[in-house]
Amino acid sequence: MTSRTWAGLAAVLFLGLILRWPVASIPLERDEGEYAYIAQRWLMGEVPYKASFDQKPPGAFVAYALIQRLAGESPAAIHWGAQVYTLMTICLAFLLGRKLFGGPAGFAAGAFCAFLTADHSLLGNAANAEIFMIAPLTAAFLAALLARERGSWRWALACGALSGLGLLFKQVALTNALFHLGLIAWSRRKGLLVAAFFGGVAAVLVPVAAYFLAAGAWKEFYECVIGYNLRYSGDIPLSSYPGNFWKTFTSTLGSLWPFHLLALAALVRPAGPAVRLALAWLAFSFLGACFGGFFRPHYFLQVVPAAAVLAGSAVQSFAGRRRWASAALAGAAVLCGVLAGSWYYAPGSPEEKCRRIYQANPFPESAAVARLIAQNSAERDRVLVFGSEAQILYLARRRSATRYIYLYPLFRPYPDTARRQREALQQIRESNPKHIVTVFAHTSFLASVRAPLGIFSEMRAILEDYRLVAVMETGRQGRPVLRTGEEARRLWRRSPMWYDRLIWGSLAVWERKG
Repeated sequence: MTSRTWAGLAAVLFLGLILRWPVASIPLERDEGEYAYIAQRWLMGEVPYKASFDQKPPGAFVAYALIQRLAGESPAAIHWGAQVYTLMTICLAFLLGRKLFGGPAGFAAGAFCAFLTADHSLLGNAANAEIFMIAPLTAAFLAALLARERGSWRWALACGALSGLGLLFKQVALTNALFHLGLIAWSRRKGLLVAAFFGGVAAVLVPVAAYFLAAGAWKEFYECVIGYNLRYSGDIPLSSYPGNFWKTFTSTLGSLWPFHLLALAALVRPAGPAVRLALAWLAFSFLGACFGGFFRPHYFLQVVPAAAVLAGSAVQSFAGRRRWASAALAGAAVLCGVLAGSWYYAPGSPEEKCRRIYQANPFPESAAVARLIAQNSAERDRVLVFGSEAQILYLARRRSATRYIYLYPLFRPYPDTARRQREALQQIRESNPKHIVTVFAHTSFLASVRAPLGIFSEMRAILEDYRLVAVMETGRQGRPVLRTGEEARRLWRRSPMWYDRLIWGSLAVWERKG
């Protein structure tokens, strides 16, 4: 690469770091909390899935464990660690744009990838599994192109290993892996290359399976990562997919409309081989984002590298080979997105930004509750979070009273839900937690109307042996206030909260009597 190319790459990488700067300290959200907690406990000797239920593959836990060891355990450390990792994705989008369309397209693709992986419209503020998944998948696509062009079994092996690595972050990487396999199979020496691809996949996945088998956790690993997900993915009927997609897609238009327009412009151009290839990449990535029909904003991160490259190709088409024009057009698109989300990128309170993104979810309040628990308990004490706020356990550095660090599996309309509730209740009673945190947020349960709800009355019985020590009251203008001691108990006596009555706070903390 020329010095000008290196300068362009440095510019888009710097853009990624600058965009992260104002939002790196945003409090951890729910998914981040579970990844961080499991990684923390793994480093302490516990085995994921056996000690903590989670439906994701173990890749995110490994990434979080590395960040915690190398950068620290604060939310900012986790977010900066994820951003440094994301520089690989930005670099790969830059290289693929150059390879498929030319230098100006590569620069624009890198800049767009830097913005899209950070923007709040796709929950880029969080270190979600998708952020970690798209780097190896993008690298696998590049490796597939090189294997196909050169007939190289080494690149096919690398493509398989990178595809397998993507699968370790999220199961929906399978759609991209099938696309990479198709590219390799549609080439000369396809027999050798396909064998090498599967060899690469096996080289990544087999040691992981062997680890959980040796740790005595294979049954739990299979149950969480495969069995539970097969049922979970069928919760949404196909008829609801278009509506769910449209609702999420339209919510991104405020800051992402320039990128949608540029990607659309790429679609209506005369389709050369490179455009068709990028479109196929986009289609298989989008298929992965569609899996299950939930269409949550961060699911669309799977599409970002392909969309960034396609949008970059449109920039080059409009600007030609004039580098200054392509840089100006790419910069204008990014600037429009930043201005549309000025509240997010401007200096300001991370907690207020978090509340604007996640609204009633008690993520900013979790840190204060975690500090209260840490100050009034010992490291050996167990804590129950009756909800799905594992970030409280992580920030307090306390072990969960039950394997179910989030409660969604206890409220699904599945035949084994009642068994899971009994299992959780037995673990709670046996561990005798020092503190219990009751979370009063619908999104912390997402209880199906067809699920058994007896666990709520069981929890009321358990709480008879506890006394209230704190309540996070919903204050004026939605800003919560932590009430402790007698003040909290006075508020509670005036209007006791529960899940079937008036809710005036987001969290309550209980301490075991005696």
